[in-house]
Amino acid sequence: MVTILAMLMAMVCAKPLLGNFDQAFQYIQEFTGFFTPGIVVIFLLGMFWKKTTSLGALAAAIASALLSFVFKMLWLELPFIDRVGIVFLLCIAIALIISVMAGNRDQTGSVLL
Repeated sequence: MVTILAMLMAMVCAKPLLGNFDQAFQYIQEFTGFFTPGIVVIFLLGMFWKKTTSLGALAAAIASALLSFVFKMLWLELPFIDRVGIVFLLCIAIALIISVMAGNRDQTGSVLL
C-alpha cells in the first residue's frame, strides 16, 4: 500500500516539478550544474595548488551558485554545457584571486609558516 501511495504521489508531483523539461534527467542535470563547477574548482585547487585558502574555496562555492543563476536568468539562449564551462572558469579565477589576496593566513589572521 505504501509503495502504491508513493507512486501516486510521485506521479502527481512530477509534472509541476519538471515544468518545461522533457525528461527528469534534464531537470537533474540543470540544477546540479549550478553547484558542480564550484565543487570541481574546490577539488582541483585543493589537490593541486597548495596556496588555496578556505576563503577562496568558499568564494568559489558561492560564486558557482550565484553565477549559474545569473547566467540562467539573463542569458537564456546560452546552452547548459557552455554555462557550466564559463562558470567553472570564473570560479577558478575567483578562487585564485581570493586565495592570493588572503595570503597564507589561518583563521585568526596570523601568518602561517
